[in-house]
Amino acid sequence: MSAELPLWPSLRILVAGDLILDTYGIGHVSRQSPEAAVEVLDLFEWQHRVGGSGNVALNLAGLGLDVHLLATVGQDPEAGILRDLLQNAGISDCYLGALSDVPTTHKTRFLDGKRHLLRVDREQRNPQHPGIDLHLEHGLDLALEGCDALVLQDYEKGFFNPERIARFIQKGRERGIPICVDPKHLHFWEFKGVDLFKPNLKELEQALQRKIRTETSELEEACAEARERLSCRLLLVTMADQGLCWMDDQGFGRLETKPVEVVDVCGAGDSVIAAATSAYAAGMSVQDIAAWSNLCGGLACLKSGTQPLVLAEVLSHLNSLPT
Repeated sequence: MSAELPLWPSLRILVAGDLILDTYGIGHVSRQSPEAAVEVLDLFEWQHRVGGSGNVALNLAGLGLDVHLLATVGQDPEAGILRDLLQNAGISDCYLGALSDVPTTHKTRFLDGKRHLLRVDREQRNPQHPGIDLHLEHGLDLALEGCDALVLQDYEKGFFNPERIARFIQKGRERGIPICVDPKHLHFWEFKGVDLFKPNLKELEQALQRKIRTETSELEEACAEARERLSCRLLLVTMADQGLCWMDDQGFGRLETKPVEVVDVCGAGDSVIAAATSAYAAGMSVQDIAAWSNLCGGLACLKSGTQPLVLAEVLSHLNSLPT
């Protein structure tokens, strides 16, 4: 992979999907409660971060691209926190729709140092909510103007349903915009005809309803089946500490990852789809797309919680690699 990356300083990317506020309650456990067999967390810090599609947008912005985010939030304090965090990162909130009767999706994690104790979710999944369709009716065409790629980030929190997915794909095709997808299980097979499709191994196994032994021909066979059913140009499958693999018209390929001391895998998939999208939109080779995505995903695992990539850090690491 070339050390002269990036090649995308003028590219504009639209990210659409489930927007999440990630909150971290950080403290220290030194005793158990006398009231029940549970640990007592002495809380000393709250941290708020952008999650879901917003974290993909922050990763793209951190890599130096012009990014816009199309999503919905509630009309609550959590939405205000998200808007402030996005604006601080240089991402406009002009394409965020506010729903009066649905709360902002909010994940709160409690940590004893780096040890994850508990996660509390506040969400209301309503994929048929008419407010989302109204928001897309007013904002989708405008948001797509001048875009070089579209990212669809599905966290199964209600932003996507089959009709909206078909609409996004149709709009992207009409404009000749590459469509890159990070799926979950529920709508896995709905994203047909996209350009880049990036599940992880677990999601691929769930979709195909079978276990895949990665050190056998089963992996290539699974990729071929999935790519044929999806009619996607490039299938990119992340496999945690086993690296990643891909399949396109030229065939199957695989890239091992170098062992790292993983701090937290939370948000690593967001970093991978951001890296893959930037590389795909810049016209890089499939091998370089895979290498760049693998590098960025590995670096994301060195960070605690959802933290976006920073281009200078990635390039510094890239330049330090042996040639």
